[in-house]
Amino acid sequence: MMVRLSHSERLKAQNIERWNEMQAHRFVRDIKRNVLPDAVFANYLRYEHLFVETAITIFGYALVKAPDLASKRWLAGVLHALATEQIPYFEAVFDALDVKPLSPDDSLPDHVRAFNYGMLEIAEKGSFHDVIVAMMCAEWMYADWCAEAGQVAIANQSINAWVLLHTDETFRKQALWLRHQIDSLPDAQFDFEQTNAVFAKALALEIDFHSAAYE
Repeated sequence: MMVRLSHSERLKAQNIERWNEMQAHRFVRDIKRNVLPDAVFANYLRYEHLFVETAITIFGYALVKAPDLASKRWLAGVLHALATEQIPYFEAVFDALDVKPLSPDDSLPDHVRAFNYGMLEIAEKGSFHDVIVAMMCAEWMYADWCAEAGQVAIANQSINAWVLLHTDETFRKQALWLRHQIDSLPDAQFDFEQTNAVFAKALALEIDFHSAAYE
């Protein structure tokens, strides 16, 4: 008897080669092996800090497009967490590592610009579920590799804090909530071709974004 995959599991299965590519990305491997260069981590922090600001806008679009009050309330909580938990993490780690954050006038690698623009474009032009699929891809991917990395004794405390931020209950619940928004769709309302295009695009953007830290 064949086991019926959920909508999110179908998306992952359809993109499993790229999914595994991200899970085995050099950035992820270096963290697990305690060999991530300081300069690469500093680059990543600068780029990710910019994206967290973009993510606030992305989830803002999701809140505006949300179909019901329950979704709006959850998304309001997501926005609060981004502003009060993740942004302060960056402020603290920039100070601790003496890393200067990027300003809007600073130049960015092409892949970083593409990631920010691509994810924001999905939020601006897409449906509520398009936004959810894009962020589900990003957060589910992070939840998976950080769960494994969290089992490793990471020597760099700043890197360890970043990994643990993505393994705590709040983040895991958020990743599961995003999946539930897709998995709970009736089959008749689940446009696999459209959602798969968004999922694949988000995954490709994520891979290139993490590679940019080494440039």
